[in-house]
Amino acid sequence: MHTRFMLALCAAITALSLHARADEIQFTNGDKLTGTIVKLKDGKLGFKSNMAGAIDVNWSDVATLSSDTPVTLRLQGGSIVVDKLVASEPGTVKTAGNDKLVQQTIQLASTEKLNPEPVEWHGTVIAGVDVERGNTVKTGANAKVDAVRRSEQDRITFGAEYDGEQTGAAGSREQETTERKLKGLLQYDYFFTKKIFGYTNATGEKDGVANLALRFTAGAGGGYQWYETDTFKWNTQLGLSWISENYTLTTHDQLIGTPDPDRDYIAARLASDLSYVLYPGLSFFQKTAFYPSLERWEDQLLVTSTGIRYKLFGNFYGESRVDWTWDRTPAPGKLENDVAYIIGIGYGF
Repeated sequence: MHTRFMLALCAAITALSLHARADEIQFTNGDKLTGTIVKLKDGKLGFKSNMAGAIDVNWSDVATLSSDTPVTLRLQGGSIVVDKLVASEPGTVKTAGNDKLVQQTIQLASTEKLNPEPVEWHGTVIAGVDVERGNTVKTGANAKVDAVRRSEQDRITFGAEYDGEQTGAAGSREQETTERKLKGLLQYDYFFTKKIFGYTNATGEKDGVANLALRFTAGAGGGYQWYETDTFKWNTQLGLSWISENYTLTTHDQLIGTPDPDRDYIAARLASDLSYVLYPGLSFFQKTAFYPSLERWEDQLLVTSTGIRYKLFGNFYGESRVDWTWDRTPAPGKLENDVAYIIGIGYGF
């Protein structure tokens, strides 16, 4: 009897403790839900319910709410409030206040974010290999890093990529380099409003097989963020870029007196950056940058990357993409179109 009493007492204390720590949402229709407040973003309140698990509720359906621990609210105008919440009249919430913080009433409609994510780098690291042993001996590898740091006011984007491949015949010690590329990108965006931003960027690219010693671009312009949610991001950009292309002439080209193909020119820049979650674990992305010369019609450059990412386990995922570069004035003897089909395994951070 004594043991049963102690077990029942422990269970009651645990239940009361869990209830005491629970946050609560009161809906406009009179319903209530207890659990843990996660975050408010894009008009959706993430909530871990004790009964229903992790759910998203429409912020417009919330009448008031309370929290057992301090939460961070970002209000219209940029002000930040950190305090516990106390249920209040419909459409409002009160902060608990203490000896250092004055209690205040906050309109739910003026709350832009709740528990916003910290400003930090997020991105992916991708690697892949391609090995063949038989009539053809081939060894290839690729690696790519994409990272973004987003705050309320600005965004920094960094990218770097390497692709290399050597191919030869079985039994031969000679191998030909069939791919050797190195790329880099750095862009800074400053948001004047939630949608409108200005940018400045720089890119660099080397392609040994295409005899491209270095293509360097630097530019500035403006952009518009059409969508920016957890599942759909899309922005377009328009600006000007200075492009410098330096090529390596082959010995044959030098002997026959091929003119120096190096060139510098000013070009417009039209770009699009889109990513969309088709359903949990599968997303689509498409990036395009088009550089039509403002000096010579023949100088035009188009760079695109299109693909899908699919979750494997944990933070690991697979990626399949097609990279297409169209250079209307390539190095002598080289093709205008360069298409690469890439499959790799990545890690998200």
